[in-house]
Amino acid sequence: MIKFMLPDGSVQWKRVFSERYRLRRNWLNGSCNVRTFEGHTQGISCVQFDDTRIVSGSTDNTIKVWNIRTNSPWSVLTLAGHSGTVRCLHLEGNRLVSGSMDCTIKVWDLSMQSSWSSIACRVTMTGHTDTVRCLQVDDEKVVSGSYDKSLKVWDIRTGKCRHTLKGHEGAVLCVQFDSTKIVSGSSDKTIKVWNLREGVCLMTLTGHQDSVTCLQYGRSRIISGSLDCNIKFWELSTGQCTGTLDWMKSEGHTGVVRCLQADSWRIVSAADDRTIKVWNLETGERLVTLRNHTDGVTCLQFNNHMIVSGSYDKTVKLWDFSVMDDPG
Repeated sequence: MIKFMLPDGSVQWKRVFSERYRLRRNWLNGSCNVRTFEGHTQGISCVQFDDTRIVSGSTDNTIKVWNIRTNSPWSVLTLAGHSGTVRCLHLEGNRLVSGSMDCTIKVWDLSMQSSWSSIACRVTMTGHTDTVRCLQVDDEKVVSGSYDKSLKVWDIRTGKCRHTLKGHEGAVLCVQFDSTKIVSGSSDKTIKVWNLREGVCLMTLTGHQDSVTCLQYGRSRIISGSLDCNIKFWELSTGQCTGTLDWMKSEGHTGVVRCLQADSWRIVSAADDRTIKVWNLETGERLVTLRNHTDGVTCLQFNNHMIVSGSYDKTVKLWDFSVMDDPG
């Protein structure tokens, strides 16, 4: 919006709406410029990004921080410290939180652009007895899920565990929370809704035929993806499944759904079939299939302008939908 503002403070609304229209058209057509970031020596397991950086975690036990504006190899910061696969990341400002197969969670300060990456690690949280598979962060706390079947709520400053939530009968694979609730998905095929303050399980959602590998929670609705290759929609107030994206009818993924994210009008999902798919949130219609990775796509994050994805093919890719011709 700011780039369409005139010196007198007025906004060139025609140009604003023109750019929005062309951006949406590019998404619907799959028209994007793909950039590839190479440097990890093993597959990518998690990605996060902001306006200037992409952060990736890998089976090579490292985290890499890439400059989003250049692909030059000398602009990459490598964070070493985990002794196992980096399985999950959350980037918020200059704070990065990582979870690993080494059972620990680390909090990193990215404002210190030091070659001594260990200096950037502020806190290490220990308590899980198996891989830390998923986590989400706010200013006060970290909520993590582990292969040890538990969730933990941690104080982000001290690294102390506040609560341990037990109830899943399998590994906890995905988690999201808001101010009052935690929602988790597990290899026990269920989704559980928890009271954040007391750590009590309020509801268990059943319907997936295999592990729940990813979920998005917000606005009284849960969207989940599973090893059963389905995406399901759930109403939080009732716990009922309100819809399923059927692959045969919806031209869905032919491999395990590894990751999904949704916003106000679209779902973006990634799978072992090497593709990323964009769906209409309300109708469930598949809008576009994106192909560029040479192996399964393990993780993604997107905003209005781009998707960042990671793959078993050891690369991170940025799919930029804002690359457009000048308006005629």
